[in-house]
Amino acid sequence: MHQGSRRLELGRGASGPFMLVGFVLLVLAGVGLRLGTAIVDRGPVFDERWITRPIAEVVRKGWSVDTAIDYQETKGPAMIWPYAAWASVLVQDPDEVVSNNVQGGGRGSSVAEAWTSPIPGGPAPAPPAMLATLRWLSILCFVVAGVLLMMLARVCGVRGPPLAIVALLYILLPYEVILGQLVMGEISFVLLAVLMLAAVCWGMGDGRRSRHPLAGPVLYGLLLTLLLYSRIHAVAFAPAVCLLAWMREDVRSWPWWAASAAAGLLRVPLWVRWDGLVSSDFQNLHGLGLRLDSLTYLGAAMSIPLGIFLLAWMVRWRRDVLFWLPPLGVGLGLCLGLVAMPDLSVPSALDLTAEQDRFQGLIASGLGRSGLSPWAQQAAMAGFAAIGLGGLGALTCLAHRTKLTSRAGIVLRVQALTLGAAWVRLRSLPGCVVDRAAIGVAHAAAAGHAAGADNRAGRGDGHSGEYLDDVSPAKGRLSRA
Repeated sequence: MHQGSRRLELGRGASGPFMLVGFVLLVLAGVGLRLGTAIVDRGPVFDERWITRPIAEVVRKGWSVDTAIDYQETKGPAMIWPYAAWASVLVQDPDEVVSNNVQGGGRGSSVAEAWTSPIPGGPAPAPPAMLATLRWLSILCFVVAGVLLMMLARVCGVRGPPLAIVALLYILLPYEVILGQLVMGEISFVLLAVLMLAAVCWGMGDGRRSRHPLAGPVLYGLLLTLLLYSRIHAVAFAPAVCLLAWMREDVRSWPWWAASAAAGLLRVPLWVRWDGLVSSDFQNLHGLGLRLDSLTYLGAAMSIPLGIFLLAWMVRWRRDVLFWLPPLGVGLGLCLGLVAMPDLSVPSALDLTAEQDRFQGLIASGLGRSGLSPWAQQAAMAGFAAIGLGGLGALTCLAHRTKLTSRAGIVLRVQALTLGAAWVRLRSLPGCVVDRAAIGVAHAAAAGHAAGADNRAGRGDGHSGEYLDDVSPAKGRLSRA
C-alpha cells in the first residue's frame, strides 16, 4: 500500500516526462498540420496578403527607414522585423516571379488576386517560396510559446500529467494552431505575452528571497515595449501589472509603475512618426473614442476562452467577497447585447479612404452565416456577451481565491485585470473590431488556474494554501510578509 502510494505521488510529481510529452504534442500539431495539409501550397490566407508586403520589401530592397519604419501596415516593427530578418537569411530568391501553377489564397481568391498588392501600386505580398519560409517562423513561435506556457505552469505548481494537458489545451485554443501556420501578428504576440508574464512572475516572486525588485521591472518593461511595438493592444497589460504590484507592495511597487510608463513613452516616437496609432493608410480603421457596440462584441468574443471559468465558478460556488462579480457580468452582457447590437454585415470591399465599421471573428462569422432572424441574432449576441463577461467576472473571483503572494495568484490576477482593461479600453467610433485581439491576452490564464486547482487538491509541490477562501490585500502584501 505504501509503495503504491509512493508510485502514485511520483507520477503526480514528475515533470520532465510529461513536459516531453507536451513538447511532442506541440511539434506534431505544428509540423504535422504543415506537412499533412494543403497549407504548404496555399497562397496568402487571411491577412497574409497585407502583412507580408512590408516584410517582402525589406528582403527585396534591404533595411532602410523607408522599408523598415515608413511602411504601411497595422503591425509594428517588433512583428515585422523578426520575419524580415528570418527571410533575409533563408530566402534565396526574394525577386521570385509568381507562376501560373501556384494556388490562390483563401476561399474564393484567384491566383492573380492572391499574389498581387491589395493596394494598387503598392508593394506585392511575399512570393510563394518566401511565404513558405516565413510560415516556418510562425510554427517555431507556436511551439516555443507552448513550451514556455508549460514552464510557467510548472513554476505555478503544476506537476505530472496536467503539464501535458496544458500543452494540449493550448493547441485546442481558438485560432492558435491555425494562426501558428500563417504569417499573422497574433502568434508572435502570444509568445511575447507569455514571456512578459513569466518576467512578472520572476520579478514579483512568491516571497522576499525570490523577488527581483529592480531586474524584474526592467525585464518586464523591455518586453512590454516590444509588445507595444508589435500591437498597440498590449497597452492593456500595463494597468494590470501596476495594480497587482500595488496590491502586493503599496508604494514600494513604484519600479513596476516606472517600467510601464517608460514602455509607453518609448512607443511615442513611432506614434509621432506615423502620426497615429498605426500607419497613415490604416488610420480610418483604428483610433480612440467610446463605442458601446464594440464592448458588446468583445464581451461576446470572450465567451470562447472564458466561458469555462464561468462553468468552474458555478461548480465551485461559494459566498466570498467577490461572489457578485459573475452575476454582474452576466447581467451587463445581456444589457449590452439588447441595447448595443453590433452591425455584423461586412462591407464588400475594404476601403481605406473611408471610415467603415467591421466586426470580424468567430462570433460574427457564426451568427452572420447562421440564417437567424435579426432578433434571434441579437438574442444570441446578448447570450454570448453574458457568458463572456460572466466568465471574466468568474476568472476574477477565482483569482481572488488564490494566495496574493503565490505565482499562480500572479498569473490569474494579471490575466483577469488585463482582460478587464482590454475590454473597457476606449475604442474608435468607426473602425475594425476583431475578436482575435482579445485572444492573445487570455491564453496564459489556463496555466495559472490549473496550478491553483492542482495545489488546492493537495497535488502540488508542497506549497499548500495556494487557494484561500478570502485573501485580504493588506494581509497578502510582501511588505508585511
